[in-house]
Amino acid sequence: MTLFAELKRRNVLRVAAAYVAVSWLLIQVVETLFPVFGLSDAAIRAVVIVLAIGFVPAVISAWAFELTPEGLIRDAEVDRNAPSIKAANKRLDRIVMVALALAVGYFAFDKFMLDPARDAAREQAIAEAAREEGRAEAVQAQREAGPPVVAVLPFSAVTANEDSEFFAAGVHDDLLTKLAQTPAMLVVSRSSVMEYKDVQRNMREIGAALGADAILEGGVQSAGNRIRINAQLIDAKTDEHLWAETFDRELTTTSIFDVQDDIALAIADALQTTFTAAAVRSPIPTENMAAYRAYHEALAIRYEVRHGHQSDEYRNLLQKAVELDPTFTRPMALLVGSYALSAFQRDDAESVARAERILENIQAIAPDSVDHLIAQTFYTYYILTDYDLAHELTSRVLDRVPSDTEVINIKTWIERRQGDYAAMIETLRQGRKLEPRETMWENRLIFNLALAHRYDEAMAELEAYEGRDENVEFLRARLRVREHGDLQRMLQDVIAIDAEFDSRDSRENRAYAYVMTRDFEGASNLLETLPDDGVTPMGLSNKQFNQLILAHLREDRDTVAELGALARENLSEGGVDVDKIEDWRAITLATLAAAEGDSDGAAQFIRQYFRGGGTDWANRVHNRDFVCQILGMAGAAEAAVRCLREGLEEPSLVMPFLEPKLSFYDPIRDEPVFIELVEELEREASTRR
Repeated sequence: MTLFAELKRRNVLRVAAAYVAVSWLLIQVVETLFPVFGLSDAAIRAVVIVLAIGFVPAVISAWAFELTPEGLIRDAEVDRNAPSIKAANKRLDRIVMVALALAVGYFAFDKFMLDPARDAAREQAIAEAAREEGRAEAVQAQREAGPPVVAVLPFSAVTANEDSEFFAAGVHDDLLTKLAQTPAMLVVSRSSVMEYKDVQRNMREIGAALGADAILEGGVQSAGNRIRINAQLIDAKTDEHLWAETFDRELTTTSIFDVQDDIALAIADALQTTFTAAAVRSPIPTENMAAYRAYHEALAIRYEVRHGHQSDEYRNLLQKAVELDPTFTRPMALLVGSYALSAFQRDDAESVARAERILENIQAIAPDSVDHLIAQTFYTYYILTDYDLAHELTSRVLDRVPSDTEVINIKTWIERRQGDYAAMIETLRQGRKLEPRETMWENRLIFNLALAHRYDEAMAELEAYEGRDENVEFLRARLRVREHGDLQRMLQDVIAIDAEFDSRDSRENRAYAYVMTRDFEGASNLLETLPDDGVTPMGLSNKQFNQLILAHLREDRDTVAELGALARENLSEGGVDVDKIEDWRAITLATLAAAEGDSDGAAQFIRQYFRGGGTDWANRVHNRDFVCQILGMAGAAEAAVRCLREGLEEPSLVMPFLEPKLSFYDPIRDEPVFIELVEELEREASTRR
């Protein structure tokens, strides 16, 4: 008898097959369950080794013995023709088949169900690791490219009393201001460090989150006429103490500001930066403790109350500080900013007059001070709207106070008004570096990269984006059309965004997406759920205005006639001279003309817009895509294509991979000039792939 036949007769092959199948199945289960219970790879390896070792005794036992109803019997004593032995062989065959079926079933389940989930989790982990590595490299590049970055954590009140709390907050604010005026270092902004107040965190983690080279922390204790301030500087990369000291002084504004100068010099020395004591030590802003307190109470409102810098309480506290110390220019500069912003937002002659009086006062007291420059910047930008001069003033301020994020923020708005989006993007990056935990910078950076048609950079920023904002996500959905080219997929993304946020913005974005993708019924139903508020220059509410556009796209002539009549009645009652309309009025009237089929009238109103409000870059950029859509709805093919081409050359939300696909251009889709544009854009897209 051959060896193979003997192995088969003795059931060795059956036992071996069953053993291998059961062992493989057991190993798969172990690999899945052991990590869940915190067992390491060593435990899994031990199971594999034991099963491998057990294979040999199992095969030997199968050769030497036979399993019978009476138990294990030596093979030589077995009657192979006995019914019980034949039944045992059949049971063993069934065991092998069941084991193999389970193994094959688990393999299929693992391959088609578990593997995709594991792959997705692995890809997500790899992407997250790449983002973290990218952020770490960016932080390192920032450190190597410029001066050291210092994060000043909120100072703690060592004793639980109101004065200690007040002075801890005041010292922290003043130190930020002091260090921000030091050109040899950059200082992380207040908004980004405040989340670490009273939080125990590893300094390396904080340094990595804030992109800081060093972290300053400390505490304040006040009792009677004495104040004690302790501070320590820590290397954010090694967690080592670079410097520490305790200052015990008489409680006066002079001593408080002297301590801040000493801390700034100590930080400079520890970080080996290159500036002198003369560059740090500046005149005492105020020696009046009551004025100092009023000023910091105003700052608390500014920081903690939404739009607090426009409130009467904020202004009254600043005014109180100035009345207590008429030479205290810091609150004066903030007052100029508050009144100038009011004048910018509405026609407010009284605010203009107040801002001018305070500005003249600062000029008389400290004509070459940072406070005077900042006040001039506010006045020039908000009231004079001289953007070139305002930009020059912000540059002069930042030469002296490089870490002032409020001035950096104003600079971005000025560059936006100038139409210099490349400069604005770099300034936004500068602001983000100083306020890494403030999502406003990241939001604006992503939007303006998209406006500048720098889509690869915008998507890269979106990949690293950690915030959650419905408008950012809506932009992401639109930018993804560049990858997949499917409007219906974009719509599903927008529906999911609305389900997540369930806000007015997300619903309005969803309604717009319905219109973009020609789901007019969905848009109409959703519009009915939106509040009927706001008034457009033609007298229609915002909801009615959107219903007018939708009625035109749906060719619902009755609704167009009804809303058009209401708009013209309102225009007539309001005494509006349609020949002298600019800005948003021109846009709304162009929309009305387009809806009523007046193609020439729509184009005329758009020309008026570009002669008026369209000359302002901020207005022009943010309205460009809508203006082009109006011309498309009006059937003005030449004007619409010209508008689209200009929108692709200038910053705008006219996206070459999205805009021509939209429903607004259906009336001109078969026009030769539009077909030519679409073909050009498709050729350009194919060369980028």
